[in-house]
Amino acid sequence: MSLRAALKVSLEHLRSRRLAPVTVAIVDSGIDATHRALRGRVVHAARIKETDDGCRVAVARTQRNADVYGHGTAVAGIIASIAPNARLVDVRVLDEQNICSGEALIEGFRYAIEQSVRIINMSLACTAKFAPQLNALCETAYRHNQIVVAAKRNMPLQDYGFPAELSSCISVDMGKFRTPFHILFRDNQVIQFVAHGEEVVVAAAGGGTTTMTGTSFATPAVSGLCALLAGAHPDLRPFDVKSLLRAFAR
Repeated sequence: MSLRAALKVSLEHLRSRRLAPVTVAIVDSGIDATHRALRGRVVHAARIKETDDGCRVAVARTQRNADVYGHGTAVAGIIASIAPNARLVDVRVLDEQNICSGEALIEGFRYAIEQSVRIINMSLACTAKFAPQLNALCETAYRHNQIVVAAKRNMPLQDYGFPAELSSCISVDMGKFRTPFHILFRDNQVIQFVAHGEEVVVAAAGGGTTTMTGTSFATPAVSGLCALLAGAHPDLRPFDVKSLLRAFAR
């Protein structure tokens, strides 16, 4: 498949085509799989549990409300609304305060890679301290034809957040657009893509919707677009997907 062939249809019109299923891991606070917008969409779930001996993985039931904060359900709902072919893998690393250690995030990321999912959504960030480990995992994902989509930190400290700063990822900042199918590309920037992340109507854990703002909600918009592209053209490599996003961007 040539990139020219992929560009014959707009991103929004891809939704009406016959698409191959694409697995998308959401490394987050869990997903409310009972939500009307997400019923039947979660195909696997796991929890990263921190103990005195380190982190361990526990496989969990899928068809339940497993979101302990509300963040992951919002992220999952955005992806599901954009990409009807997305099959969601729930990897919970965040706790009831929406925080986790860098070690837990890395373990969740590693687990997602090991599940051979096609796309990994990271609507969270680590400090530069964990950059070497995250870089190694991103390189592993890249070699396995897995696409990592990562959020810029909402409040930059000494960095924009990792893994978003790594070139093997698709990094995302937030803006306000008419639809989630509109994105921007910023050349010569560390964080290259800008997607709809301001005042986004999202699925709320427990049912209904709420409105949220942040890079966390721009990132799944890009993950959803990646799922559409990968579903329409399963042979795309990660660099092909990034090139197509740039070509479709304003």
